Amino acid sequence: MTAPRQSGIGALLLSAAMMNVAYTMLVPLVPELTGRFQMSALEVAAAFSGFALAKALAQPIGGILVDRTSRPQLIGFAGLTLTAATVVGLAFATAGWQVLSWRLAWGVAEGITMPVLYQLASSLGGSSRFGTARVMGWFGGCCTAGMVLGPAVVGLLHPFLGFTGVFLAGAAVTLTGGLLLLGLRAAPEPVAPPPPVPADRGRAVRTLVLLVGLFAVVDLVNNALFAALEPVLPLHLDDVTGNGVAYTSLLYTAGLAVFMTVAMTCARFVESRPLLVISAYAFGAEAIGLTAVGLFDGVVAMCAGLLLFMTAQPVLYLVARQGVNLVPRHQLGRAFGAFGLVSDIGFILGPVLGAVAYAGLGTPAFLVMAVVAAGSAVGVALLRTLPGRLLPTREPVDA
Repeated sequence: MTAPRQSGIGALLLSAAMMNVAYTMLVPLVPELTGRFQMSALEVAAAFSGFALAKALAQPIGGILVDRTSRPQLIGFAGLTLTAATVVGLAFATAGWQVLSWRLAWGVAEGITMPVLYQLASSLGGSSRFGTARVMGWFGGCCTAGMVLGPAVVGLLHPFLGFTGVFLAGAAVTLTGGLLLLGLRAAPEPVAPPPPVPADRGRAVRTLVLLVGLFAVVDLVNNALFAALEPVLPLHLDDVTGNGVAYTSLLYTAGLAVFMTVAMTCARFVESRPLLVISAYAFGAEAIGLTAVGLFDGVVAMCAGLLLFMTAQPVLYLVARQGVNLVPRHQLGRAFGAFGLVSDIGFILGPVLGAVAYAGLGTPAFLVMAVVAAGSAVGVALLRTLPGRLLPTREPVDA
């Protein structure tokens, strides 16, 4: 691989990490939202879920845009510049409704950007000696690294810069990520003209919809299970240990570190076996991990269960995106846009369903989550022969 191509992949990965630093900066500042802006718990929840909804709805737009240009990095630069602008707006918010408005705009900007980043990771990886799966794994790991850094940046800077200064710093980091995209030395493969229309166009379209829809649902369930734990696990750990804050911080830091490590190292495993077979095993591992959390009150068993769950999470993350990469290059932007629209629903529904289940059932809510994971494992195992066995190699689908 040439040095410019290496530089392009490095810039993309660093840009992805920088985008996600600001993403998690709001989490430790939730008490300031309720104090400084007098936002209710419902309004705070709306700020988070509204962001996820706006991001999901905007991703198909980003997908269409990226398929219509030979230089998607320009759209990525514009998207991250717009993201930085919304972070600046949030920094100078003076009322709760302004916080909500800027979070919605932030979601739209990031939604437009995500299909661009996925398409760049796919194109740069596919034309390098590393391959798409490995670069996509590095991409997921760098995104997670940025999410880990966000709260740490707040902890370091908030005492000196306050709410406004922290988000201005986040905007600067985000804009720098956009500039890295703008400066990519090696452009991805130019957009190829659509191939001739086959005789059975309807069947080809159905195959594409099946591919994107199937792997989007896999990612939706995976996202929903992770998001369902966010409001539930801290409460459960507080009941069991009496110190939910400390144990939650420790477990989530360790869990995200596991996610990042596995995402960046398991590409060869994902490439070596049929994707839905891997999905079945990964969902099974999640089911075992969630069962351990639901059945055992011991901290060691709960930690082991959660870490097993977090080990399976990035495997499913990679499988879903490798599945979308089976779509022809000239439709990859739209495919990732539709994929993001469906899969991000998991982040919207997960916290609500998890909180409702835990409020009504208590600890058995984790067993309900385990049943969902186990059912997903059975479902993808039964579908493993569709279409064309979904081999992990990138096989073009005519359209």
